[in-house]
Amino acid sequence: MPYINTTKDICLYYEKSGKGRPIIFIHPPLMGHVVFHYQKILSEHAQIILYDQRGHGRSSYQPSRSLERVIPDHVADLRTLIQELQLKQPILSSYSSGGLIALSYALTFPNEVGGMILSGGFPCVGSAMLFMEYQLGVLIMKASGGQKALSNLLANAHKMTQEDKKMFYTYCKKANVHAVLDLYKAGLKTDFSAQLKQLDLLPMWIVYGTRDKFISKHKKYFDFLTKTEIIFIDKAFHQIPTHQHEQFNQVIQRFLLDMNQKA
Repeated sequence: MPYINTTKDICLYYEKSGKGRPIIFIHPPLMGHVVFHYQKILSEHAQIILYDQRGHGRSSYQPSRSLERVIPDHVADLRTLIQELQLKQPILSSYSSGGLIALSYALTFPNEVGGMILSGGFPCVGSAMLFMEYQLGVLIMKASGGQKALSNLLANAHKMTQEDKKMFYTYCKKANVHAVLDLYKAGLKTDFSAQLKQLDLLPMWIVYGTRDKFISKHKKYFDFLTKTEIIFIDKAFHQIPTHQHEQFNQVIQRFLLDMNQKA
């Protein structure tokens, strides 16, 4: 199995397939890289890189010195992955709060990112419902048997088949509880909304479901960016990479085509 070692003694698990423009997929807390199971087929069109963040799936864990360091430490892990694999101008594709890591990376290394595709993206926890979801995640993970309960909840919410449910549940259970809590707590404190203007020239597509009301409210933070396109998938909720994987993959293919035409 392929791993890379970071300067912080983190052993990151990754999977790479396909050729061409590199696309790195960034998962939300607990789920690991398997949440992008249905994006693997895109290796027919691009170089697909899936990885487990520190403390998730098959990757090892080291705690950050403070909550303020959690997102920057994840960015440092991602940079090591990109450098070790010698990826040039990768596209960062994230799901849900994985977008905070993608946005932070682009803000930290603005000249080294080719573009971004954020499914259910937000630069900050900007709605009461999203705030409650984060708080609930923290409470459940701290409770006795909480990881098992949240793993089951997420597996059911994202599954397309019973095989999916088993895969998602099993992988969620691999996560380090502290690693998941790190991301939930840090996410509540993260706010990139004032810095988004720095990404005005970066090609970025934000994907929402028409039925995902409390996440799609965050589109207002991206509306003013000149190279950003907001895309709504009809009748979709939040779990677009799995439930609407065909439409999501088509969006990614269109993004790739658009990038190649403008190259």
